[in-house]
Amino acid sequence: MSRYELIVSLACLVVGYLAVSWLLNRSLPPGDAGPAAGRPGGAGAAPGAAPRAAPGAMPWYVVLDVDRSASRAAITAAYRARISQYHPDKVARMGPEIRALAEQKSTEINAAYEAALRNPA
Repeated sequence: MSRYELIVSLACLVVGYLAVSWLLNRSLPPGDAGPAAGRPGGAGAAPGAAPRAAPGAMPWYVVLDVDRSASRAAITAAYRARISQYHPDKVARMGPEIRALAEQKSTEINAAYEAALRNPA
């Protein structure tokens, strides 16, 4: 491998790394460093701690995709439909990023369901 090819390869590697980092960080809310940054289930979470809603979290009815005045049966049906889409067991053989995303979404769905049952309309 010539010196020129080595320099081009390293430059492509750096540019690729920066592009992927930018794309991944673009989808995170400002001030959020990802799943291990104190989020429920992340590295800073206490074992057995109940999931807490983030300050910018979506309301439960948006997460569950139901009307705010939906009946308990409709809320439960929506919860079951959503959790079946994002349950971590469905992606157990996938990569760690996919599993982490599924765990994050299922935690969000579970928190929304608990909020819906705590605060009936």
